[in-house]
Amino acid sequence: MERKKMTRALIGESLKVLMKEHPFEKITIKMITDEAGVIRPTFYNYFCDKYEVLEWIFNENIIEKIKAMFEQGMYMEGVKLLFVCMKNDSQFYRRAFEVTGQNAFSEIVKKYLYGLFLEEFNAFYYVESKFNNPLLTAEMVASYYAMSLTNLLQIWIQDNSQNFTADQMFEAYEYLISHRVKDFIDPERKGAAEK
Repeated sequence: MERKKMTRALIGESLKVLMKEHPFEKITIKMITDEAGVIRPTFYNYFCDKYEVLEWIFNENIIEKIKAMFEQGMYMEGVKLLFVCMKNDSQFYRRAFEVTGQNAFSEIVKKYLYGLFLEEFNAFYYVESKFNNPLLTAEMVASYYAMSLTNLLQIWIQDNSQNFTADQMFEAYEYLISHRVKDFIDPERKGAAEK
């Protein structure tokens, strides 16, 4: 079991190293196996393709850590860790977010965050909306938060200037989820931007 985990980690690390030098779409399985020092059949014993390696890296390096924090009831600390991990490896995640199409990295992030949020709703009693709206199910709420957090992460990580720290981004996220759209609008100044 330990050997299996080490081999997966070796292949994952090889992809990360290659993505610092090459766009994801230009990386081949041969490049990954050469970098890892393993043969092609070994790669296929652990992964179907390079997209699965990318997904494994995100799950192993971030999601599993967040899940452990969520299990301890440390929800906001877990979300903050997401920002910290992405910032610490921003070059890799910037390249990862460039992966679009059928196996888009943003879809991987969204899928895992959705799973985390939904798991937490299911672990505890989901509080129904006071508006009794049948659309506000645990699935809908988990989807909303997963999509909004994924989009915020992508915008931040793909910003080449990387001016904002993980703490600043987390604070912005915390503020956004605790306020309404109306809190960002000043009706007194309507039309001021047009002048």
